[in-house]
Amino acid sequence: FVQGLAAGGAIASLGLWPRPGWALKGPGQHNVLSGTEFDLTIGETPMNFTGRVRPAITVNGSLPAPLLRWREGTTVNLRVRNALPAGSIHGDTTSIHWHGILLPANMDGVPGLSFDGIHRDEAYHYRFTVKQAGTYWYHSHSAFQEQAGLYGPLVIDPLETEPFAFDRDYVILLSDWTDLSGEALF
Repeated sequence: FVQGLAAGGAIASLGLWPRPGWALKGPGQHNVLSGTEFDLTIGETPMNFTGRVRPAITVNGSLPAPLLRWREGTTVNLRVRNALPAGSIHGDTTSIHWHGILLPANMDGVPGLSFDGIHRDEAYHYRFTVKQAGTYWYHSHSAFQEQAGLYGPLVIDPLETEPFAFDRDYVILLSDWTDLSGEALF
């Protein structure tokens, strides 16, 4: 099912409202972040999808994480802060991997491979030039946090305008939810 709808969340969090152009936020698009400067906070938020309240990993309190909208050729700065509570069942460190994005290894967001991860109460500054266009997603590579909600859509608008006209675009992010821990699911 579509996660935002199942949560009774805003359709806007899925990018389903009309978008007049790049880097513009339209009415009802509360979970769309666009431009080149981003402040993202990873934390836990209680969620109830099945009749049982469970802690989910969220970005800026949102599940799925906000839609990030970039433009090819720009340099993006993403300041990601770890606000996971002490004793979290989701671990002490976190990360964001920019899935399918061409970037330097130390910006790839894979703990133990490209960096140490983002420790509790610390931040990491991802900075890179966007070299492509298309629709992608971002997610955690830490402690099964992706399965607990740390994932979101990523749209990169092309440098050149599209050779066709459109009134709006839609981003549909399909997901599911389980009350099992990520470890048990794995």
